[in-house]
Amino acid sequence: MLKAFMAGVIILVAALPATAEIRPRLSNTDIASNPQSYASVCTNDRYGRLSVRTGPGQNYRKITEVSNGITVALMAGQYGQDGFYWWNINHNGIRGWVRSDYICN
Repeated sequence: MLKAFMAGVIILVAALPATAEIRPRLSNTDIASNPQSYASVCTNDRYGRLSVRTGPGQNYRKITEVSNGITVALMAGQYGQDGFYWWNINHNGIRGWVRSDYICN
């Protein structure tokens, strides 16, 4: 039974498109209704740090890092040329850009 289930899962995963759209955990309407919303940094590692960049893309220079669990102010958001959605944040008076998939409620 477990083998059949696992085989079904593997087939399902293999059938999914390799280039699925990455959607932000928070929507634009969340921010539009409140131009300065707050959210937390959520990395995959409990002690992880999220890079804050000068622009909305991985090719922009890193300004600083923010630790997992820290609350930041969300100012605006947009898609970068890299295809990811990025939030413009303010943390301790420093404004920069972070990938949306590392920001959560």
